[in-house]
Amino acid sequence: MKKCILLLILLGIASGCSAVSSQGEHHHEQVPAPQSEDSQAAEVEKLVVQRGHDRFVFEKPWRCMGILVNAEDFYRFAYRRVGEELGVTNERELPFLQEKLEEGTSQYDDTYIRIVQKPFIPESGVNEFPRKDIVIYLDPQNPTDAFVGVQDPHNLDEWKIYQVKDYGDWVKKDIDLYLALHTGL
Repeated sequence: MKKCILLLILLGIASGCSAVSSQGEHHHEQVPAPQSEDSQAAEVEKLVVQRGHDRFVFEKPWRCMGILVNAEDFYRFAYRRVGEELGVTNERELPFLQEKLEEGTSQYDDTYIRIVQKPFIPESGVNEFPRKDIVIYLDPQNPTDAFVGVQDPHNLDEWKIYQVKDYGDWVKKDIDLYLALHTGL
């Protein structure tokens, strides 16, 4: 058990996000982000998480916030590795994207994570796609799969969609874990 706790503490220190003292106090460290193609990405303005009819909004989320890190990693995983590109969808075809990005109750029974950010247009030579918001969502017609939508920064009504087979449960569990730990729900 002591080895497990020590390993978790070392991982937290190595990540630069936080550490726990022997008195149980939680300390956050501000560590500069490593320089990579993603360091040029737009600052995240808001994180919207919906489970069922309940929508939660996190303004200016902390960069090391677990669900945000997981969502950004999943986006990269989808378009670089295993996601099947389904084409471009108009925002009207995804009604949950049309609701106001405010905390509260939604009329739609949906599950998604939306990263709201300023448009990112890569400079010439940067191996990255232009984008604005990113949404990871579940589709009731394909409940075992997860979908990633990437908003076109030039035409905000268009979203490039990727389907990632067999990751629907993972998305649900990631949302459940985060909401259970940080909202008590």
